[in-house]
Amino acid sequence: MAPDLIKANVDQRLSYVNRAGQIIWQQNTIVPLHPPYRVREEKYKPNRDYLVYYPQVEGLTNQAEQLALNAKLKQLSQVKPIPADQQLDYTYTGDFDITFYQQQLLQLQLTGYNYPAGAAHGMPTMIYAIINLTNGQLYELKDLFKPNSDYVKVLSQIVGDQIKNDPQYSYVFPDTYTGISADQPFFVTADALHLYFNPYDIAPYAAGFPTFTIPFVQIKDIINTEGSFWKAFHG
Repeated sequence: MAPDLIKANVDQRLSYVNRAGQIIWQQNTIVPLHPPYRVREEKYKPNRDYLVYYPQVEGLTNQAEQLALNAKLKQLSQVKPIPADQQLDYTYTGDFDITFYQQQLLQLQLTGYNYPAGAAHGMPTMIYAIINLTNGQLYELKDLFKPNSDYVKVLSQIVGDQIKNDPQYSYVFPDTYTGISADQPFFVTADALHLYFNPYDIAPYAAGFPTFTIPFVQIKDIINTEGSFWKAFHG
């Protein structure tokens, strides 16, 4: 490294400054998608115990829809009023990542870590914002399936079979799995649906977020292939 450059890691972000204090390089805060869309990183640090990097999506045709979407992303990222001048009894850090982007579907992973003072460990959180860039809609699990399909029963059976028959899920607590919920946390990839559980739901803390992969071909009978969710990335 050049001797006149100083590497700075401030609030979990890297930059290089020269001896005069000028920033020579810093991590990019804008991720361009297909024009006109892009994701801008914003920072919220109301006090020293609370730090969130959260996404804001730009380029939607309708400004009201874009404003509503970005307000929801701030809320999901735990951007909320925090007193500036008092010490919290926990620390909180939040960040995000783009985990899937195909056609008009953008998937953002929002992660958080809440560490109570004096605790043995903190509690991680993970949610996905699955967005239609055409209108800013945030999709729920039910949006993927035909309106009258019993998707909860079908998916619950598949996950139950995986727990019973796949050795990689031997860590799941016996008798704790009773099926998925109608709004089970999930994310998608090009070929599959992924359902997951939060720490302690069905497994020990060390297991993290137990995740179950269900290829779309396995559930094609109940997928609403004419619905906007499916069409957003299979147009």
